[in-house]
Amino acid sequence: MLATIIPKVVKDMSKKYRINLVSAVLLNDNCVLLCLRKNTKDFSGYWSLPIGHIEEGEQVEQALARELKEELGIRIILAEKITQKFDQGQSIFHQVFKVTDYEGEVTNLEPDFCEKLAWVKFDELPDSITPISKEILAEL
Repeated sequence: MLATIIPKVVKDMSKKYRINLVSAVLLNDNCVLLCLRKNTKDFSGYWSLPIGHIEEGEQVEQALARELKEELGIRIILAEKITQKFDQGQSIFHQVFKVTDYEGEVTNLEPDFCEKLAWVKFDELPDSITPISKEILAEL
């Protein structure tokens, strides 16, 4: 079971935005998991944190669990919300979680949209990283 607390005000706020996204920060031995995007509408050829859309009627916790199961083949045990981002111009509400415990082996299950996965050291982040991922990682 995903253990996390999302304040009601955050849930209500997400209704104001056209696009609602969720991202995960997975850490391992001072490295962060990045995905090399391909065949995507935005930032194809860039590295990013695992990211996905929150579907209509879906709770953010459900979206996080679903996206990580679909994209990486892992089941979240414990996740903590670490930040949220707003893009007023594009009407995007972005919620970010640090996944501190999970089951399964991280595997690229969406090779049509992710060329490869990599565990990258914080001091060796690639130049071609999505702006939102760069901003999130800078705050860590």
